[in-house]
Amino acid sequence: MAVICVDIHPDGDEVGVMSDGTERSDVAYVWPETLRRPPSPPQVVYLDLNHWIDLAKAMVGHPDGENLGWVLDSCVDLVNRGVAVFPISDTIYFEISKIGRYRQRRHLRDVIELISRYTVVTSRPVVSVHEIEAILDSWVGANPDPINKMDYLDWGVARAFGKVGGFQIKSNDGADVTAETRLSYPGGPAAFDSLMAEAELELNRRVIDGPTLEEEPELRSYGWDPTVAFEGAKKRAEQEIAQVKTFNENPKWRRGRIRDVVAAREILIEINAPLFRGLAERGAELEDVFPSPETVRQAFDSMPSFDVAVTLKTSLHKNSKHQWKTNDISDIDALGSTLPYCDVVVTDAAMASHVLSTGLADRLNTRVLSRLSELPGHLG
Repeated sequence: MAVICVDIHPDGDEVGVMSDGTERSDVAYVWPETLRRPPSPPQVVYLDLNHWIDLAKAMVGHPDGENLGWVLDSCVDLVNRGVAVFPISDTIYFEISKIGRYRQRRHLRDVIELISRYTVVTSRPVVSVHEIEAILDSWVGANPDPINKMDYLDWGVARAFGKVGGFQIKSNDGADVTAETRLSYPGGPAAFDSLMAEAELELNRRVIDGPTLEEEPELRSYGWDPTVAFEGAKKRAEQEIAQVKTFNENPKWRRGRIRDVVAAREILIEINAPLFRGLAERGAELEDVFPSPETVRQAFDSMPSFDVAVTLKTSLHKNSKHQWKTNDISDIDALGSTLPYCDVVVTDAAMASHVLSTGLADRLNTRVLSRLSELPGHLG
């Protein structure tokens, strides 16, 4: 399997597959038809965790949220009137699981259930697969075994992580007997459906709630470790820290084609596997499909989520003093899956500044805010 790479000489002159160009190519985005976007209205509004925390504080009467009660009421009203929908992402689930106090998680669950109603966006890796298939369809031709169409917005924690979700009833030999059980359920199919729906709702609640303080010891005795889920983000942050060191050792890189370096690493680290799987399924070779550096750049710059990730990482790496943290990776993942497909994104001030200054918001035609109090005025 080949990989797209960059060979950069110590003097700062880049050579190799992505050797030309310092900024994003001026190409139109290729939107995947297999990832169905919802009709508008309602407008799709994504809030990062800090803003969910603010709404939770307003809901419970915390002093820090006393000035946001009207925003909470407005969000509820917008949802009830069908003006807006407030999905959450896999990043929100991950970040909530890092909160140590059960009561805080429980308050977050209450406000998320009230406003999002467990509507979710699909994860960035799933979005990337659909976008890769779209550019390969464009550059190579249709996949003889095309991926299934799916909705960008769905319901429940499983769908946030790209899983099917739902409960199945299995026989002793492992056969799926859900349909038969539904028909033979003593209360009838409607009662069975209600029971299953309540079970799924309770699962979604419990995922956000996490264990109580009293439940934790028993769970740990079974091997439960909430920190395992963060190892991936930690490793990816360490990779960016290593890249900072490389840039620092060769300062000319930051003044040159830094985006090409970041883009090459993004392909290698984040999307290499689905890219080459898609090529193999079409019987195509990378070098034949993308014979020049410019074709490589144009193809991947046309992927909306890829552009978000590369643009933000490039912007952060331009600042040699930026201290990379796992939250940076989480924020970029969340923005990669939401900026291209949501109408409004409310993120923290630092990320909002990068999104606006790099032109991402304009390119994607997405309203990007950093203050929750600004939101109602943008929705009406």
